[in-house]
Amino acid sequence: MAESGMAEGEAPHRRSRLEIVLGPIAAFCLFCMMALTFATVIARYFLNSPIAGDSEVQAFLLGLIIFSALPLVTYRQRHIAVHAFAMLLKGRARSLQRAFVLTLTSLGFAFIAYLIFLQGQTLRSEGITTNYLNIPEAPFAYAFAGLTLVAAFMAGELLYLHLRGLNSVEFADKDETGPE
Repeated sequence: MAESGMAEGEAPHRRSRLEIVLGPIAAFCLFCMMALTFATVIARYFLNSPIAGDSEVQAFLLGLIIFSALPLVTYRQRHIAVHAFAMLLKGRARSLQRAFVLTLTSLGFAFIAYLIFLQGQTLRSEGITTNYLNIPEAPFAYAFAGLTLVAAFMAGELLYLHLRGLNSVEFADKDETGPE
């Protein structure tokens, strides 16, 4: 019987440094968001004293969750995808399709990172802060741009490994039925 969803004879996945660093960050932000929501509900409904600026902090936490998980999702190739067309392809056509998708993913993430960086520049030059807590928004935009760029590099690395024919694990092509 396979343990933790792995097939018989399959080697366990070695966690990358990226997973070791970004996974706990995303998990910690999610925990903080959950704890803040819980505290806000208790404070608002039982103590009749809402937590000041909680929605601003939750917005930043949500952004950190999303953008710190983006490189992880890219590394594991777990983006939302429609495999109906890809399953019809075999051999070289499937390889070309995968290279095309990875190229577009890498370039797309790099472009999005650039746009977020430009937004950070605008936020910084105009001195934009949150309404209640006066937290500068630019550093968060820069962090989000950096994490999106990491995702672009991850897609680029997967493309490089695919083109070199190295054993890059195709996580998205594995059976996703889960543990038995």
